[in-house]
Amino acid sequence: MKTIFNLLIILFFFSACGGYSESEKSQIDIQIQSLIKKKGWTMEKSESGVYQQQLKEGTGNEIHIRDILEVSYTGYLLNGIVFDKTKKPIQLEMSGLIAGWKEVLVGKKAGTKIRFICPPHMAYGRSSKDKIPENSILIFEVEVIGIN
Repeated sequence: MKTIFNLLIILFFFSACGGYSESEKSQIDIQIQSLIKKKGWTMEKSESGVYQQQLKEGTGNEIHIRDILEVSYTGYLLNGIVFDKTKKPIQLEMSGLIAGWKEVLVGKKAGTKIRFICPPHMAYGRSSKDKIPENSILIFEVEVIGIN
């Protein structure tokens, strides 16, 4: 019984550390809205807090979660620093992408060009990854060249 209780405490601790409170999400959203206003972008917000602006509508096949995409993209931090940029198109498995990419791209078509902003809970959260600090708001400009 004590072991089960300890496991429950550990599970609660890890779930509490990984999630974001409504207050934290609200503060993140204020930062995102400030950037959008400053840049003069027109973006739509999803229920999860991801903002997107379609720059070019695709005309090819529809993207599904099981697809492998051929894409060109640039990823920025909130301060404008580029943390990743493709030099030539690369292939990415949809199933391995962060939640924000999946949400934005599923249902779009090959040929789509889109700008989107992922709050931390739809990106890497409280973890850092390569040049991306923990709790980062990420901005992406993605062109879907093809679907495999």
